[in-house]
Amino acid sequence: MRILFTRFPLESAYGGAEVQVLSLMEGLIQHGHEVRFLGSCPTLLKECKRRKIPVTQLTIGPPPVTKWGAVNFLWRKKGMKKLLEQAVDNLPKADAVIMLSLTEKLLLTRIFEYSNIRTFWLEHDRVGRWLTRNPWLQRLRKLSNNATTIVVSELSKKIYVNLGFPEDKVVAIPNGIDPDRFISNPNPNPNPNPNARPHPYYLHIGCISRLTKDKGVDLLIDAVKDIRGINLTIVGSGRDADQIKESIANCQLPIALKSRVEDLCSFYKSTDLLVLPSREHDPFGLVIAEAMMLEVPVVVTDACGIADYLEDGKDAIVVEAASVEKLKEGILKLIDNADLRNSVAKAGFKTAQQQFTVNKMVKRYCKLLEDNKV
Repeated sequence: MRILFTRFPLESAYGGAEVQVLSLMEGLIQHGHEVRFLGSCPTLLKECKRRKIPVTQLTIGPPPVTKWGAVNFLWRKKGMKKLLEQAVDNLPKADAVIMLSLTEKLLLTRIFEYSNIRTFWLEHDRVGRWLTRNPWLQRLRKLSNNATTIVVSELSKKIYVNLGFPEDKVVAIPNGIDPDRFISNPNPNPNPNPNARPHPYYLHIGCISRLTKDKGVDLLIDAVKDIRGINLTIVGSGRDADQIKESIANCQLPIALKSRVEDLCSFYKSTDLLVLPSREHDPFGLVIAEAMMLEVPVVVTDACGIADYLEDGKDAIVVEAASVEKLKEGILKLIDNADLRNSVAKAGFKTAQQQFTVNKMVKRYCKLLEDNKV
């Protein structure tokens, strides 16, 4: 089967969504499918070339996801559509297309439908004002009847259905990670040298997150500031970094803030628990799956899509979002009970192996592609 991926983003970075798309592409190729990429995303263009996946670079202008972009899309869309049609006509005919950005969803969905090319919309992004207040949402709702929308969690599915997407055309497929990424790590010791920990006698709490309001890192700092016998390491960057630094400065707790870590696997293994404190819709929460794969017990809010696949108290601690009190309560459950930390870690590892591997994700996509044959 020939599968065309498209993406024309406003911004491009090598993040979780890009990792997932590239893993999906490689997995589909391993299952015997032909994969090609069309778009202007610098990250995907570079990484596809590195992986020897055929690419066609095309620049058509910014997508309608900002206020001004949505307004001027009205007079830009005709020229953009023409460029897209010409590019598609010059490519080998695809059996299916997986669209990653709003532009081509609005402009090409009907065209692919008329050509009997199965159309899939892949939604990795957090739903925010860019979509809920977008003047093109009504048009998108109508077109969603002509495509299968793939989201990464049941939580995201509920959100899209509430936005007016047909429930029977929205499918949830959780993200996947490659276990070998950690298994083959050069440092296999699950308990690193105590000198590598912030303090060898304290429990080490980890958090990997973008530093923006929706991620709730400020809530985490408030939740742990009065807990004794712990260190907290926050890994991430973002527009709220200065505010987070100020909160840390006003806190007596030993807190380290790092923009990144060189060895992610070793960082996970240095933690006694990992927390993802998202206060608003977080489509999946890949860092939770990664920590679980390394038998690190996790605390996650119910604003994260991955929480749909977890059982509170068994393979994770799931708490109410946007509540400092509930977050603190969930963290204390693990801090105060070593047996619970151990059982949650072991059950979490089993869940990650069963639910959140790349292989499992690709098989779900392959089945979806087969089930949607014309």
